[in-house]
Amino acid sequence: MKIGFALPHQGPVATKENMRLIATEAEKMGYDSLWTNERLLVPVNAKTPYPGNAEGVLNEEYKIHLDHLTCLTYVSAITERIRLGVSLINIPWYNPVLLAKRLAAMDVLSDGRLTVGVGLSWSEDECDAANVPYRDRGRIGEEAIECMLAVWGPDPAEYHGKYFNLEPAFVGPKPVQQPHPPVLIGGFMPKALDRAGRMADGFTGCCAPVDALISMMNAVMKAAEERGRDSSNLQTVMRCLVERTEEPLDDATRPVTCGTWEQIGEDIRKMQDAGVDEVFFDVAFQKDAQSSDALLDYMGRFKGMVKTSTAV
Repeated sequence: MKIGFALPHQGPVATKENMRLIATEAEKMGYDSLWTNERLLVPVNAKTPYPGNAEGVLNEEYKIHLDHLTCLTYVSAITERIRLGVSLINIPWYNPVLLAKRLAAMDVLSDGRLTVGVGLSWSEDECDAANVPYRDRGRIGEEAIECMLAVWGPDPAEYHGKYFNLEPAFVGPKPVQQPHPPVLIGGFMPKALDRAGRMADGFTGCCAPVDALISMMNAVMKAAEERGRDSSNLQTVMRCLVERTEEPLDDATRPVTCGTWEQIGEDIRKMQDAGVDEVFFDVAFQKDAQSSDALLDYMGRFKGMVKTSTAV
């Protein structure tokens, strides 16, 4: 199983110096990937509860959040081999032609190291701010994915849908990775899992108990097979939002990699045994990980807990 680590691009540790340190040290330590996530804003009076915790409230660290793609571009210039992923881009917010162009440039500049995770956005407040109809985000998002893939395909690129339209045009350069960078779809609901099986190169999950995440992965694989796709070619990447505790948490409701070190280790073993391809650890909300030294300590601990599939 491959192992990644989230860049410190949110909360009090979100500095250029910390990102440079974590990126370069992760590469030295043999990590496979570095990751960012997207957060537009933290509403004062939220319309939709946050699915990442029982309280339904966004963590305080989200109030400081450096743009995900900008951070990956910066890190691509100071690393050489480590892959660069985003989990997730809320794709309904974007013009897919402009986004595809930007991501292609990132793939070119990083020599083909980009992984693109996309979702539909769970936050009505953020959709309002992005001027996207919340109830239409599923249909908009599917078209955006289709249009982005068309832009990355052979020229002249062309796409015609209800929400997006591209007349035949030459749009270059194309991504280094062919036919395109891996596109992973995230989500919890059956429609999202079916969408990942139908349209994507894999699935990315987070914020749920480990058994539920494994069940979601299997649902994606089943959806792919029902469409005649080879599910063995699909990737599964789990974002592990770490919240370590001294006392054990109730396993029935415990999100993945939350709890004691023993519980975190058991989650890692379960994911590895289930065939999860990659996990990446995000300690943005961990209270004792708010310094550069603490981040390095956690990186060392996680590297020792995961049996990696690559020789480093």
